[in-house]
Amino acid sequence: MALQAMVGGLLGLLGVVCAVVGIFAFEGISIEIPGIIFGALGYYLGLTSQDRRSQILGIVAAVLNVLSMVMSGLSGPPQ
Repeated sequence: MALQAMVGGLLGLLGVVCAVVGIFAFEGISIEIPGIIFGALGYYLGLTSQDRRSQILGIVAAVLNVLSMVMSGLSGPPQ
């Protein structure tokens, strides 16, 4: 496994962690923005290294962070 693919997978995993923390711990979008960025960078590095797992993990991270933003917006008033 190439270093670029490993870093892409790690960034995607960090994005998923940000989404989970955003869903269960914080209200607002303060943690989801870095999660989207981590997911996008993980997807990009997976795309350039042709690593399918990093690509999927990056997409999942970005989608979960967007869903976390929507859920926090529905559950409480905007901050």
